[in-house]
Amino acid sequence: MDLQPKDLMRTLLSALLAFLALCAAAIGLASAWIDENLVQESGFVALAAPLAEDADFQMALSDSLVEEVTGRTGLPDRLDSFVEPLVRNAAGAVTEASGYPAAWSETLRLSHAFTFAQAPDAAEPAPAVLTLDLGPVVQLVADGIGGGLGVDVPLPEDTTIDIGSIERGGLLSGVADVVQSWALYLAGAGILAVLALLAARRRGTTVALLGAGVLVIGVLGLLAREWVPAAAARAPGTSAIADVFVRGLAERAGADIAVSSLPVLVGGLVVLVLGVVLQLVAGRRRRA
Repeated sequence: MDLQPKDLMRTLLSALLAFLALCAAAIGLASAWIDENLVQESGFVALAAPLAEDADFQMALSDSLVEEVTGRTGLPDRLDSFVEPLVRNAAGAVTEASGYPAAWSETLRLSHAFTFAQAPDAAEPAPAVLTLDLGPVVQLVADGIGGGLGVDVPLPEDTTIDIGSIERGGLLSGVADVVQSWALYLAGAGILAVLALLAARRRGTTVALLGAGVLVIGVLGLLAREWVPAAAARAPGTSAIADVFVRGLAERAGADIAVSSLPVLVGGLVVLVLGVVLQLVAGRRRRA
């Protein structure tokens, strides 16, 4: 039986509303993850803290600490001949020090605060999407060297490492502001889904399609385990420690997104099955 113009308009309107609901849901779920794990300091520290135990990162960190301490401490020239071996020993041992976990956590907190700070002014742009401040870990190395030499080792004036190429205070701050409204996006998705159901001629079919859409969102989240690290690997590097940090953070982010997507996947499957059941029941009633 051909659809009447009124029925066709209802079907098209329902389909459009369902599509918009799924788009809003996808944006809301992505924004919720970004806000919780990157924008919020506690989430960022929890996500990145385990990198301190990664062997590749520890090696890159050790090399970076040697460069930071030997290159910019301002030690007397007479100490130059033997200070670098001491620095290397101290840098290599820093990851075994009792204060290392706390220093690394403080590094992440400082880095997060520095990254999300506004750029100071237009004349001095801050060109990094993430800035890693190694100050607390450098302090551990300096303390170790100072204890061995019997002198105070001055810290470098700048212990930051830039990672990425997006200006702070610009796009990054804008993204941080946008994702914090994730609850509104999800509420909007729910309202659009209800409107799609009210406009639908066959609500069981619409429920099934919404479930299928949520299922697709969940599958895309599972695939993040592969494509997030792959995207990070293609990004241009700025230093050895930056490359290792970005790769390790991307691997953890991809894995966390995949785990967070499992409830979405299950929810989509349940809604899909419910829609199919509702449509079968409605079909039997029409035939009765």
